[in-house]
Amino acid sequence: MRAENPLFLLDYDGTLAPIAPRPEEALPHPGALEILKALMARYPLYVITGRRVEDLARLLPLPGLRVVGGHGLEEGEVGGESHPLLPVDLSSLRRILPSCPGVWVEDKGFALAFHYRGAGDEGGALACLRAWLASHGGLLEGLGLEVLAGKKVLEIKPKGADKGQAVLRLWARHPRHIPVYIGDDTTDEAAFQALRGRGLTFKVGPGPTVAEERFADVAGVLAYLRSYL
Repeated sequence: MRAENPLFLLDYDGTLAPIAPRPEEALPHPGALEILKALMARYPLYVITGRRVEDLARLLPLPGLRVVGGHGLEEGEVGGESHPLLPVDLSSLRRILPSCPGVWVEDKGFALAFHYRGAGDEGGALACLRAWLASHGGLLEGLGLEVLAGKKVLEIKPKGADKGQAVLRLWARHPRHIPVYIGDDTTDEAAFQALRGRGLTFKVGPGPTVAEERFADVAGVLAYLRSYL
């Protein structure tokens, strides 16, 4: 499946880079930078990620690369400025963070991500996190926050922002193009659903999905992207 006039909307972790134990260790797959740079010169392209824009810029040092961070909470360009799209105050939560063995907290400014990948007992770590979230559900509701589950991470973020809303917003800027969305995470399902029947959607790796097609791995993604060059 190929689009004649594509708008590329690409996840990063698990799509352009293999999954790594910690976010800063997820380096792009060999050849990814060259392919992205060539695609940017021909087509509109955005990377849509749960990361902060500035963090992704360290991994994809491509000036002018447009990035939507925080699953739709932040926008910016590599080498330029970024700006939040929804106001959020997480100060009250920062004072009562859970103490769950093997869990480490990534403070993104606009969201808090609780990673349990690599915990000695991942099941126990997840149960601990869920118990803490359940006990503070009223506080999260009052602050207008929600929990987003990803691959071995739970993220607290403002309501009303997800990758589905992000892709529709970006497509509205390029209405004559066909959106091509590629992602591997459960957070990408919102984008797959939003574009269902209106664009091309690809899931990377195994697992249930509403995407129309599937790639086995990151190498398959890059081979597909290279076909547009």
